[in-house]
Amino acid sequence: DGFNWTQLSMSRANNFPSGTIKYLDAATIKERGAMHAWHTTFARSIPALVSGLGDDVAASFSGWRREDYRRHWGEKDVVVAFSPDEMFQRGVLRSGLRRLQAPHRQRMRFDAFLDAQAESERVIPPLEHVAVQQSPSRDLSDFGLPPLPPFVEELVSPTLQARNLWVAAPPKTSVLHYDWQDSVLLQVSGTKRFTLIDPARLHTAYPAVMLMENLVRTGAGQFEPRLTSREVDNFPLANITHPDYDRHPLLRDAHVMTVEVPAGSALFLPAYWFHQDERSPEMSREHPRSAEMRCPRLLAAPGGELCRSRRAQRRRQLLVPGPLARHP
Repeated sequence: DGFNWTQLSMSRANNFPSGTIKYLDAATIKERGAMHAWHTTFARSIPALVSGLGDDVAASFSGWRREDYRRHWGEKDVVVAFSPDEMFQRGVLRSGLRRLQAPHRQRMRFDAFLDAQAESERVIPPLEHVAVQQSPSRDLSDFGLPPLPPFVEELVSPTLQARNLWVAAPPKTSVLHYDWQDSVLLQVSGTKRFTLIDPARLHTAYPAVMLMENLVRTGAGQFEPRLTSREVDNFPLANITHPDYDRHPLLRDAHVMTVEVPAGSALFLPAYWFHQDERSPEMSREHPRSAEMRCPRLLAAPGGELCRSRRAQRRRQLLVPGPLARHP
């Protein structure tokens, strides 16, 4: 009735690739079955890059430009995030207290999102950064995407929680955090870079509990912070991009790895893995827009038996006392 760290450590001893993640391909999953993939990845809390899993999906969007998205998706409703810069979340200090700052979000048509994005890019640096963060969505078929990632329907469908869609132009960064669910992230176009921290050394990232602060957009490129009563516990104090080892010396012992996920590939990301994902202009010469489909699922054993976690209790257990981190 909770996350079994003993089982995690014992099951990984002879299965975790030294210093890296697992690498699979769609042909292997098709031959051996989705549950074989589960046993070698999610069951052992080992992330995997699966090449070719979404090749057919990616091929259908190959070469798309802004007007192609407008023609095919323009009338669809999406949830759009507005940020003053490429960091769509960040840690901030308010009167000596740590807060998580989240971007402004609002629902609009996809063509309105494209217009806002184009307007922000008229000046350099952009007035603001804009990205689709549709979450959650029950069905992505309206966008020409499959209801479930190919070849792993048996793995995902019994405990599926949501289908999420992200669309953005670089640069864009989602700062270090973890999710409470296993996830399958299918890259439809472009390339994303993920920086991962092994949860077996979760404490090295300095987990914390903090209140959320929402940005409210008052005009193009203009935002006001609003403190909320919502607590978040999945964003750490440590900054993996600009580490401060004086404030966070345990970060030196973190098991950190980096993986790039190109179009047509998928990342199997087990729950509680800290991850930061980013897309830079250098990664985007051929694909000026990135689209990603994510299917989070509950922690589950074969057959769909749910492993219910005690989040509140675990959250307190994970707290590591220490000074506040400085984020750029």
